[in-house]
Amino acid sequence: MEIKVNVDEKSGKITQLTFSGDGVNMEAIQKALSAISKNFQASAPEEPLMSRDITDLSADKYTIKERLRLFLKFEFRGMWFTSLQVKDKYERQYGEEIKLSTVSTYLTRLYNEGFLERRGNRVEREYHVIDVNVEDKAVERAGQPITNLK
Repeated sequence: MEIKVNVDEKSGKITQLTFSGDGVNMEAIQKALSAISKNFQASAPEEPLMSRDITDLSADKYTIKERLRLFLKFEFRGMWFTSLQVKDKYERQYGEEIKLSTVSTYLTRLYNEGFLERRGNRVEREYHVIDVNVEDKAVERAGQPITNLK
């Protein structure tokens, strides 16, 4: 048996815990997870989102843009991707159809907000999730004139 838990901290750091073996002591695992959970709750006011929660993002709670943002953060972090790749993987993950134009629109908006970087022309455009620290700096600098950027 193998149990994997991914914890996404507010800083963007992802911590992965893996428990494996034939005689896995579930009580010990529950105690360890409880202690870890208490530690994260003490350090952050909001509960951290675990990667397994990405499949539980219902349309009732989150907008398409919010779901897409979290989806990109977990599924495409550290790699370049196209609108079509996002569309295909999103449809497989959620089991619902999404138009390519919708994906492209939201990717452009996330780029404009500083969550993504992009390269290539309109036909061969690729996107990349920006590191959280870089994203925070982009938001801080958003109101400053270009001459102040270093």
